[in-house]
Amino acid sequence: MKIIVGNAWPYANGPLHLGRIAVLLPGDIIARYHRLMGDEVIFLSGTDCHGTPVTMKAKEDGITPLEATIKYHNEFEKCFKSLGFSFDIFAKTSSKYHKDRVSEFILELYNKEYIYEKKVKQTYCETCNEFLLDRYIEGKCPRCGGYATGDQCEICSEIIEADELLEKKCKTCKSEPKDKETNHLFFTLSKFEKDVKRLAIEQQGWRDNAQKIVNRYLDEGLRDRAVTRDLNWGVDVPLEGYEDKKIFVWIEAVMGYLTASMECLQEKEEDFKEYWQGEDSRVYFVHGKDNIPFHTVIFPAILVGLDIKNPNLRIISSEYLKLEGKSFSAVKNWAIWADYIVENYNADSVRYYLALKSPEVRDTDFTWRDFINTINTDLLSSFGNFVNRTLIFSKKNLNSRIPNGTMNKKLQDEILNLYFDVGDKIEEGKFKSALEDIFYLIKKGNKIFDDEKPWISIEKNRKQCCQTIYTCIQIIVNLTNLLYPFMPFTCEKIAEFLKLEEPIWSFVEKKEGLIGEVEVLFERIDKKKSIEELKRLKEKKF
Repeated sequence: MKIIVGNAWPYANGPLHLGRIAVLLPGDIIARYHRLMGDEVIFLSGTDCHGTPVTMKAKEDGITPLEATIKYHNEFEKCFKSLGFSFDIFAKTSSKYHKDRVSEFILELYNKEYIYEKKVKQTYCETCNEFLLDRYIEGKCPRCGGYATGDQCEICSEIIEADELLEKKCKTCKSEPKDKETNHLFFTLSKFEKDVKRLAIEQQGWRDNAQKIVNRYLDEGLRDRAVTRDLNWGVDVPLEGYEDKKIFVWIEAVMGYLTASMECLQEKEEDFKEYWQGEDSRVYFVHGKDNIPFHTVIFPAILVGLDIKNPNLRIISSEYLKLEGKSFSAVKNWAIWADYIVENYNADSVRYYLALKSPEVRDTDFTWRDFINTINTDLLSSFGNFVNRTLIFSKKNLNSRIPNGTMNKKLQDEILNLYFDVGDKIEEGKFKSALEDIFYLIKKGNKIFDDEKPWISIEKNRKQCCQTIYTCIQIIVNLTNLLYPFMPFTCEKIAEFLKLEEPIWSFVEKKEGLIGEVEVLFERIDKKKSIEELKRLKEKKF
């Protein structure tokens, strides 16, 4: 099966906090799982280098937008690598390859008459003497009345045009802007309403929030959207008469999924469309709920316009992860930055907790107390303890070897079925439930060890002792496969202990072999640490 896993592209306007990581981690879990299944996977993402957030941040930092994109792109790559994200490509929308391919796509849509020219009135600030970018326009949402900028409401996530805002103001000088005529290009989104509806009906695995939002847009009727903006930073418009404008970020950024997949497949000389609409293909989009309209309405319409009419889309659209009961806020520094937590805590502990607390159907809350208690209970006392005591017992009492034994048929079938059940849940974006199923097997392994007491049977019934340890080791071998998408660093360590081959998504029985040096997988975290971290957070020391 050909698989594309597309993680949302973070803006080059600041470091990543755990709220963002929690939304994006599912992409890596899905990609790793499909590789274990033997599928051909392209796991892609990149830095969104254009748009108002980038220019605003660059201006704030006293650097150019290009310097900002280089700075944050490098930070993103380092951050994702430290957390074990296994991207096949992490691109940039400022790259020549991306810009060239976007220009080709824009021309193709224009030649098919899916992009047209139109004279429009655009928001102009006479005080600042310039056309205002969307993020520089603020007002009230016409739908819910909440605070909104000129492209999207922060309250209801409605995508809006600047001229729809109520009580408009220039964000910079707070004066009331005027409307001024200018020429722009527009995408005929309204022409693709039936196509978007068809795709939405045919798809499986869309979360409830995605279904609700796409249906709302369809009920209200799709409206054409501007393709160009009066900007000096972005992708050039490949048409005469538009030299003073750039491609609007909403269309060129989502095209990054296509351009990155094309770039990744260059050396393989494969047709990228086989991954996008082949008979045996699937595309996952992994993002937060604020990005749902772009991935369920706008981008599918663009795909149809580019003759990718039947993509098998899975939408993994998360709600929000909160922090100690409040929303993450970079502006207020109410955040845990990714680089801090990786430098101070086990990366797999972070991955495990975020997957367990993944905001799949509702907002969830990260608290330091729960994080530390969960790591100490689940990873140290349960999983880590099971692995360490089993393998250390074998090293001390059974010549550092996997002892002779046979696999109980009922337990083997149970583990085999666990692969199917966990696999289905990963594909459906049900990561919390998948982990709970896996940890039930860990609980069973600990029970076998405790009930059969190998430390006693080693003296009274050595054969029974060997059978107990053999069974526990086979459970560990398969846990190494099952947990690999969630905790790759830990599973790689266990694979070294047992000298295992490459992980696969299937029952494995390792009947013999030496056990290497065993080290502690997880360290206990002092509960007092939660008080220190909360104090640090409240004092804005992150």
